[in-house]
Amino acid sequence: GLLFLLLFTANVSAQFLGADFSYTHSTNQSTDSIPVPMLDPSVNESAIGYGHPVKYRMVLQLYYNCMQKDFFPSQTITAHESVALSQTALVNLTLDSVSTTNQMLTAGCAGVTEQCLKTATYSGEIVLQNMFGGYDITWGYCCWNMSVLNIDNLHPQGIALVLHVPFVDNSAPNSSPSFMESPVVLACADKILNINSAAMDSDGDQLTYQLIHPNTYEQEDFPGNVIHPEIFPAQEVFQPMTVGRPPFKKIVYNKGFSFKNPLGKANFSINNETGSIDTKPLAAGQYLVGIGVSETRNGKKLGETQRIFLLQIISDPK
Repeated sequence: GLLFLLLFTANVSAQFLGADFSYTHSTNQSTDSIPVPMLDPSVNESAIGYGHPVKYRMVLQLYYNCMQKDFFPSQTITAHESVALSQTALVNLTLDSVSTTNQMLTAGCAGVTEQCLKTATYSGEIVLQNMFGGYDITWGYCCWNMSVLNIDNLHPQGIALVLHVPFVDNSAPNSSPSFMESPVVLACADKILNINSAAMDSDGDQLTYQLIHPNTYEQEDFPGNVIHPEIFPAQEVFQPMTVGRPPFKKIVYNKGFSFKNPLGKANFSINNETGSIDTKPLAAGQYLVGIGVSETRNGKKLGETQRIFLLQIISDPK
């Protein structure tokens, strides 16, 4: 078993495995805060619904396998006014830390009993005018490689996370939900698997969990506005990427797979109240999974925190 684990580790190259994105209302002053400019002075601000400025701390977590050694010092996010359809700021989040965690598998196989995950945490503060309709904050990456079995790799497909910062209507500024545990990225075929996707919300809002259809980095309605280097199919571009505003095109799945059935014939169900996922993977390979946790207050949905990640399924040798 130990020999297999050493061989398994040695043959795994560094790989980006997923990401999630959240924010908290910040009360601390910071010289690194980035104010978002108002609209053109000719715009009737009272009609749009501007209010007092609010400071938020944005946190982006990127997940890699433990072979990853080099990390970019910053990642770019963009802020967009949801109603006015204007991009208001580009923000560079700086690398705060890189942590390594070893997590025991629910059930081991092929001599492998735990996953090793590196988490790169980026953060920065941004000041947003409290505006009717709120803001959409985006981050993107390209591309998923050909090892991902459940998506179409004949053309480049990446990731775009969207985080909505709502208009707070003169109430306390909002903080988004944040996932409490790192994603499960390694599991065994033909073994019962539980994935804990529970999140916490400092505002006490009602949380609802669902499987989501991940975005790729290309915009749905704004062709030509995505700036990226020349990309060929299944290329992994380890470069920070600037993406535009939503809506984005959705990931195209291979036949037999969907965001609701990311493992194909294997049942993949999520508890809408707890975020717990139960499944029994059937076949070895890498599969793209999308999880969303939405927050509701007084019957109104405020936003959704998204986590997109690759689940590697391994099997015992015959």
